[in-house]
Amino acid sequence: MEGCVAGVDDGFFRKGWSRCILVLAAHCWRGGRLCPCLAEASWVQVDGLDATEAIAGLVSRASDRLELNAVLLDTPVFAGFNVAEPWRVHEETGVPVVVVYAYPPRRERVERALRLHFPDWRRRLGVLERVWSRLRRAPCPRGELLYASYGLDAGDAWRLLCSLQVYTRTPEPLYTAHVVASGLSRSLLARRGPIGFGR
Repeated sequence: MEGCVAGVDDGFFRKGWSRCILVLAAHCWRGGRLCPCLAEASWVQVDGLDATEAIAGLVSRASDRLELNAVLLDTPVFAGFNVAEPWRVHEETGVPVVVVYAYPPRRERVERALRLHFPDWRRRLGVLERVWSRLRRAPCPRGELLYASYGLDAGDAWRLLCSLQVYTRTPEPLYTAHVVASGLSRSLLARRGPIGFGR
């Protein structure tokens, strides 16, 4: 296998923060092995509406330096309930996007939370339902995942996800993005938060 695959995940945030870290981590096959090769970071608004643009920006920056075969998203929800539109990320960047769920989404619980906190809850829920309607099962040796693919054949996406389960059920680029985003968030917390976090 050749080329590179990126994973995108967000860091944690505390009450009062207006933004949190969003990280893209890319892994490339070199000599038959999957190796980490690039990380990019950006901001995303907590409970905002800019996740699609933020992810597309990260993918575009990474694509300037690497041949990306696909981008994996750790669900389409970032920074609270900032919901990304994966089909738009694919359309804007030309890179296939695969949304990955470790567990089935809980529609009723999500709808309750959205109704309670967001006047535009129908819009956000509509995006999620559009993704959920495409979810497929991906049984893999290290554990089953659910996924929705955009710009990549469902069978190819399934095989890709299984090939990226190097040590755990989580595909390696998503695991790395999670670790980097969490580390950066802890660093920001230790500094009492940068300007713009509402602190």
